[in-house]
Amino acid sequence: MKTKHFILPLLITAAMITSCKKETRDKLKKAKQDVSNVTSVIGNAKEAQEDALKLKDMTPLTNEELKSWLPENLDGMERTGFKVGKAGYIDISSIEGTFKTEATDDKKELKVEVFDGAGPTGSMFMMSVNMVTNMDVEEEDENKHIKTVKKNGVKAHQTYYKKRNDSKIQFLYEKRLGVIVTARDMDIDETWDAIKKLKLKKLL
Repeated sequence: MKTKHFILPLLITAAMITSCKKETRDKLKKAKQDVSNVTSVIGNAKEAQEDALKLKDMTPLTNEELKSWLPENLDGMERTGFKVGKAGYIDISSIEGTFKTEATDDKKELKVEVFDGAGPTGSMFMMSVNMVTNMDVEEEDENKHIKTVKKNGVKAHQTYYKKRNDSKIQFLYEKRLGVIVTARDMDIDETWDAIKKLKLKKLL
């Protein structure tokens, strides 16, 4: 009986020590992750600043150059409109194009927005875009899934709205062009296929 009274406290003490060790390990792991995240943010900020300095002295794309690049149709969808120089009030060269399927039973729609990071103002804007797109994130609930991915040679933030089958993809192309593609009734793969057919390389 005395032995039992001795063993029980010993087991409890051992369990407490094990629990403390696990808690300590978890805290250390979190601390290391926090340090890694901070280091990553600092590295991204430095890289973004260096890229911004290179863009500062570049000549932005003209409205005519942007208009001649925007396709009349994209992945089976016809262009329904465009806006060029939309961000001109902050001196950033840009274009927006909207596309839609003609079939009445097909609800697919796509909006493409491209911002040129060249020039003094554009380079500052693109520095913030660069920092955001370089951050690794993932979040999911019953409505949407947000994730940082690498696709077709670019690092992007993609959001898929599950219930609506809508998608949104944002990325920085060749460290100069900020691209936002918003799609209705198109999943992530379909949206990426449309982006590939945009031929962004022709702008540079």
